[in-house]
Amino acid sequence: MKPTKMKKILPALLALFFLPVLTACFGEDRSDEEPFAPTVATTAANAAGDSCVVEGEIISSPNSSIRGRGFYYGNDTLKIQVVSYDTLTWHFTETLDSLKSGIYYVYAFATNGMGTSYGDTLTFRID
Repeated sequence: MKPTKMKKILPALLALFFLPVLTACFGEDRSDEEPFAPTVATTAANAAGDSCVVEGEIISSPNSSIRGRGFYYGNDTLKIQVVSYDTLTWHFTETLDSLKSGIYYVYAFATNGMGTSYGDTLTFRID
């Protein structure tokens, strides 16, 4: 290769090498942010007949993706976990079927890589 041709190619090669290095250094600095367990809310418990439609919502999940979510419900002698497997949306619902008459409680939960959080407890009555 002739020296004059090399002089023309060298700046282009240097630009190809240093351009990605320089642009990678200007990303958003998130080094001071820490991941936390999600914030979740139990938003509704609507009883009708012998069933109840319960709703929950994940408010936030800072720097950690959701791994699971659902509800715990029960009464003074029963505690059951219902897991929602669709983790694509942050609003989730479940229908609790074949409930006997009485007063029940329900609360939502959500899990990410940092832990599990729980929503407020709501009560509902099946007559």
